[in-house]
Amino acid sequence: MMEKATHHQTKDHNSRLVLQTIFDAGVISRAEIARQTGLTRPTVSALVAGLIESDIVIETGSGPSAGGKPPTLVAVNGAGRSLLTLDLSGGNFQGAVVNLRGDIVRRVSLPAAGLKGESALDCAGALIDTLLPQAGGSQATLGLGVATPGLVDPHHGIVLRAVNLDWANLPLRDVLAKRYGLPVYIANDSHMAALAEFTYGVARTGGNLIAVRVGQGTGAGVILDGRPFYGDGFGAGEIGHVVVDPAGALCSCGNRGCLETTSSIPAILRAASAADRQQSILAGIEALTWPRFVAAVQAHDPVAVDVAVRAGCHLGAAVAQLVGAYNIQTIVLAGPIVDLGDVLLDAVTAEMHQRVLPAMAATTTVRYASLSEEQATDIIILGCSALVLQRELGLA
Repeated sequence: MMEKATHHQTKDHNSRLVLQTIFDAGVISRAEIARQTGLTRPTVSALVAGLIESDIVIETGSGPSAGGKPPTLVAVNGAGRSLLTLDLSGGNFQGAVVNLRGDIVRRVSLPAAGLKGESALDCAGALIDTLLPQAGGSQATLGLGVATPGLVDPHHGIVLRAVNLDWANLPLRDVLAKRYGLPVYIANDSHMAALAEFTYGVARTGGNLIAVRVGQGTGAGVILDGRPFYGDGFGAGEIGHVVVDPAGALCSCGNRGCLETTSSIPAILRAASAADRQQSILAGIEALTWPRFVAAVQAHDPVAVDVAVRAGCHLGAAVAQLVGAYNIQTIVLAGPIVDLGDVLLDAVTAEMHQRVLPAMAATTTVRYASLSEEQATDIIILGCSALVLQRELGLA
């Protein structure tokens, strides 16, 4: 919970405090807002009136009476503004219109495998061109949040390096802001996964967490005091190219045994394909797919389980480095890797415990993302919406 503003702070701070309280509660009375924030009831009433006038908050009806007049309840007005969001991290570029409550109301997907440079940028533009009218146009849109792979300077909206997209020092924020006349926020995809879990996940036990997202690649996002932590060079959480197996396979970065060569989805499938599968239910399958591998793990196939455990151990080694460096006590795993269930989670947790101080390990929880199954699929999209809410409305 945000603290009450001091007399040196502004009306805007108190308005954000009230809006945050409403956002967290879902539905709440003015009297309860005053109780939780410490603001006076007249101050709360005036601030809520301003938020209603701005179409950000609405009255939703009456709450239960405590003996007098039933209180009028207020909530964030989901339809008050639209948020545009793009996830450019996969083989398909994803775009969505999200309302102020984090509900996805429109979505578009375009094939982007192999697109690079201007072609990739044009594909992102095509998503926005399709979605912006459905969001009600620029006037009804609060802002645009874009997640890309690679190294991103979120303060200036520059994609410093995205190898798969062949982008280097691309001023993406300025390009899109000039084209569409919207506030634009650019960030790394793993950082947005962490922000989605923090904003829309389970009830918060603190302001810090690390989300490790494993899919076609691997990366982590760090949340400190409710805000993404990017690092001095914007590479905080870039664990995909941390070496966890010095004798391992050659990585695209030039090193051997990077985490992406041991624990990404392609790496796991390569390991399973190379294993002796004569006694496995995977025997005879030439083109091994992720769903088939997951099914084999769920059926307790020894070959598949062994591959999953080894991937989990390498991932646990990387997680241990994060725990040792940050001492953040909530580590969340996200992405397709969650399909492997307890087999993977137990391996990650056990390896982490073996590699950090016992006292630190004992107070650290490693778990899967708490978002619903549908939300987990859209974790990057939701993170982008949370970023716009943070920057434009001060919501965390």
